[in-house]
Amino acid sequence: MQQHLWNRTQLAFPLVLLVFGCVFGFSISGDARLVAQTTDPPAARILFEAYADANWDLWSMLADGSDLQNVTTTPNKHELYPQASPDGKHICFLVDETTDRSTLRSLWLMQADGTKRQKIADNARHACWSPDGKRIAFAQQEFPKFNIKDFVTKSLYFYEIDKGTIAKHPNSTIEHIYVPTWSANGKWLVTTVHGGMGFGHAIIAIEVDGDRVVDLKIGGCRPCLSNNGSQITWSRDDHTICVADISYPDEGPIVSHIRTIYQHPTLHLYHPDFSPDGQSVTFSMGPGGRVAADGPGTHTEVAEMVGVKGLWDIYLQSINATTTTSPRQLTHRPHTSNKESEWILTP
Repeated sequence: MQQHLWNRTQLAFPLVLLVFGCVFGFSISGDARLVAQTTDPPAARILFEAYADANWDLWSMLADGSDLQNVTTTPNKHELYPQASPDGKHICFLVDETTDRSTLRSLWLMQADGTKRQKIADNARHACWSPDGKRIAFAQQEFPKFNIKDFVTKSLYFYEIDKGTIAKHPNSTIEHIYVPTWSANGKWLVTTVHGGMGFGHAIIAIEVDGDRVVDLKIGGCRPCLSNNGSQITWSRDDHTICVADISYPDEGPIVSHIRTIYQHPTLHLYHPDFSPDGQSVTFSMGPGGRVAADGPGTHTEVAEMVGVKGLWDIYLQSINATTTTSPRQLTHRPHTSNKESEWILTP
């Protein structure tokens, strides 16, 4: 790792850490499924990336799709892939800057209202938060020249919020991972791997403080763990969103009780994300496929990748839905490529 890649400036603002079990008020039944409580669900909004006025920005909306707000409003930078801190006070995200036909993708941090932006690292990819809000995990771009493909990554790194330092994961074989998600017990990162680490294409669990790698044997990509860690959602294929239980015995994570919550015969379903109470999943739906670059900051590739402008809208589905239950449409402007939904707690 070259020293000049990383900005190690210490953050000037503190993080207030919350324990998720206290915030959300959930309990687990004997078969490890989430049980709804009588208390109201936590107040939350939905973040997502969207392309409007020739620019990628981060947007937010209420859970019913109303009160649409542009969080970043930066016409000279392209903000992508928002990830909210556990307490809802901060957002880490990717920024694309294009000069001389070359793209630099970097990882940034800001307050939830879009202020106090702080660069974490250049040449970075998808990131996720530790459950205690103290660390951010992310992969590094594999080659010096930018490649839009999501799996062109090498190694895994941890950014310490309080110290402003970056440390490399002890497993030096980590490569070609994307869209990580951190378990509530803090011990595992679940991620997709494509053509690396001895896998063709799989969803795996990587031990945070060790060398173990566990194949979850569920197929598909883009996993997301619920806030209490008891459930996982993912795109099983281009047309299917699944939810399952996940447990963490000593031998490593195990997935069980897989069920399909929505399936479409032709449209593509990607980017699933759990609501804070674990009772709903948002995802993007659109025609998918390979699309051409269409404006500054866009790229030619398959539509589900970060920075590719496809025709997407965001939908909401209950985890108890069946394949015939129609999801609720939250956005109604597919030309702005609404995707990568991420729930964030609000005061």
